[in-house]
Amino acid sequence: MKHFFTGLILALLSLPPLFAQHQTHTRKTGILSPTDKIHAYFFQEKTHRLQVIDETDCSSPQYGSLSKAMTRHKCQAGVNGGYFGADKEGTPLGMVVQNGKQIHPIQSGAFSVSGLVYDTGKKIQLVRSKDYLAQKEKPNIANALQGGPFLIEKGHIVSGLNNTRRAYRTFIATDGKGKWCIATTSALTLKELAEWLHENGTLGNFNVHMALNLDGGSSSSYWVKTPDIYYPSVKSVRNYLGVAPR
Repeated sequence: MKHFFTGLILALLSLPPLFAQHQTHTRKTGILSPTDKIHAYFFQEKTHRLQVIDETDCSSPQYGSLSKAMTRHKCQAGVNGGYFGADKEGTPLGMVVQNGKQIHPIQSGAFSVSGLVYDTGKKIQLVRSKDYLAQKEKPNIANALQGGPFLIEKGHIVSGLNNTRRAYRTFIATDGKGKWCIATTSALTLKELAEWLHENGTLGNFNVHMALNLDGGSSSSYWVKTPDIYYPSVKSVRNYLGVAPR
């Protein structure tokens, strides 16, 4: 009996926590229209952290895929990361920090780097890049990526978002109360996605306070360890954003 209870406790400890989980949310916009989808992994910053993983060089990557990078770094879920250049190395466009090491410095002046998400080792922050640059005392950063544009900011839809080009999207969002999600979507315009995220109940009981767009289109990819889910990107990407236990 003792061995039974010991085994049961170990089995329960090995299960993924209930506050970190995958969900798929859908909507039908018309009788003949396809179903829009959001694949999202929800987690809390007090129990989970962000892990940035850089390929170093797109022409000779260390991992070659999101799934391999996430597995190697013991992540529970992950998506593709920030934008990168068309050169063969895939030079990052914006800040990239992995495990305290700055791989590429912060940039400003473009929609693709208007936001910065970073993990200090204790908390996750999502801020305007210009506001971060204006800080006199910069925080210690363990992992960070720049992206853009913002979709939702302080609970409001960001104005001026493109509403003509549909593409697969990748984003990170927070409810402003310590809960977060990383996600990918079916083909949507930026404005369509922002409006959908702004609706009550789109992500269940997760109300979006801030949401930042990451690289999308053929770069979009999504991986979850449990349950086993993997939507690979069409092309190679420069970096990834994972979620791992603290």
